[in-house]
Amino acid sequence: MIDVGILDRGAAAPLHEQLAHGIRAAVLAGRVRSGDVVPSTRVLAADLGLARGTVVTAYDILVGEGYLIARPGGGTVVAEIARPATTAPDPAPSSSLVSDPSVVDLRPGRPRTTGLVDAAWKSAWRRASSREVAPDVGGATGDPALREAIAAHLGRTRGLDVEPDDVIVTAGTSDAMLLTVLALAPRGARLRVGIENPGYPRVRRLLARLGAEEVPIPVRLSSGFDLDAAEAHDDLDALIVTPHHHYPLGSRWDATTRSRLLTWAARTRTVVIEDDYDSEFPHGRVPLPPLQLLDPVNVVSIGTLSKVLSPSLRCGWIVATGALRTRIVDARADLDPSVSRVQQQALALYLAEGALARHTARRRRDYRHRRRLLLEAFADAEGVTLTATDGGLHAVVLLENAPPAAEAAVVAALAARGILVSPLSGYAVPGTVVDLPAGIVLGYAEPSTPVLMDAVSQIIHVVRALTDFASASRPNPAVRA
Repeated sequence: MIDVGILDRGAAAPLHEQLAHGIRAAVLAGRVRSGDVVPSTRVLAADLGLARGTVVTAYDILVGEGYLIARPGGGTVVAEIARPATTAPDPAPSSSLVSDPSVVDLRPGRPRTTGLVDAAWKSAWRRASSREVAPDVGGATGDPALREAIAAHLGRTRGLDVEPDDVIVTAGTSDAMLLTVLALAPRGARLRVGIENPGYPRVRRLLARLGAEEVPIPVRLSSGFDLDAAEAHDDLDALIVTPHHHYPLGSRWDATTRSRLLTWAARTRTVVIEDDYDSEFPHGRVPLPPLQLLDPVNVVSIGTLSKVLSPSLRCGWIVATGALRTRIVDARADLDPSVSRVQQQALALYLAEGALARHTARRRRDYRHRRRLLLEAFADAEGVTLTATDGGLHAVVLLENAPPAAEAAVVAALAARGILVSPLSGYAVPGTVVDLPAGIVLGYAEPSTPVLMDAVSQIIHVVRALTDFASASRPNPAVRA
């Protein structure tokens, strides 16, 4: 039997979390070794006097975190927990990226895919691939069964009363943005689209490719989306926003902001494009309704399976109604459907049979645990502030009182150690003045938890060393030459 410590039935923490914590501690302390077979869920439940479901949930958490490996027919074993060595930071680090396969990529947008390929996943793909291959690509809006499954999914998770005909299947968020922007009708000589600043860099690149004019709307670290700045415009053809969880600063719109923005959009005939990119992971806070629910006529909602499954699937959707939906469908027909029918049929089965909901629940527990570990790790870290953690799969580390040059130095020093993060300044529209301190953006979903937390400890170490070095290098105004 594994020594899992004391399980307190009267504690606020659920028993499955206490059990997972105890097994995790045993692995990290070396009381169980790599390759050791852990007791079956039935045996451990009987030994501890727990419901078997409690042990199953704890094992699911640890498999998702990378501490345990579930081997079909071979039991569950302890994973190999390896930690890269820590070296002293270089005050003047090299800027070259590490290409070693052991690199820890913490750039945001990468969910954890370990454990995704389970029995339900294999069954859905096996059945989809065993069907007769269709002689054509199918309708422009996507496979009817997948659109019906997505509509049901949005009704269950986001409260949207969506008809399957309102759903248009896309190859992820970028494809959805492309179709929607192509469907817009410019009022002037050139399409004018408002974007968040800072915001998702790919939106800027997409608009530039289409020859549209981007109009930056400030998003401030302290107060969020600048509604007054948006309302000052009456000539925008569209506005692209992330109201549920701003990317990357993490702010969200309250009910007043949503109401005012939609009133302004209706008055100015501005199409609102809502990027609802990670609403599956609210981390305990009550999710506010999508804008599309409040105004289905003027709002186009874009969603994706990238954060909950994997960006490599290239599957998402647009929800639109009325004339705008018709123009989007026309654009899709001109460009041809972009998602394989076999893939759509497999995903339709996966969603309709509840496998996505079960997978999301497992991931939600895993990501909440990772978030809690991050908060604990940064709680006593000097010189940094952790923010943007109220939802999603990324966090922002602000470098307190650090000069702008410290940001690039930190990113380069971490890259030299094999840890990749994104500079916060890279999300700002070039040539604009933004209210952003130096900082880095990191995703915490993809690596195993031990690898993640080792990388976090190195991040804290590097940030402290480099910011101390930068402070010491500043001239003292009290000293005269």
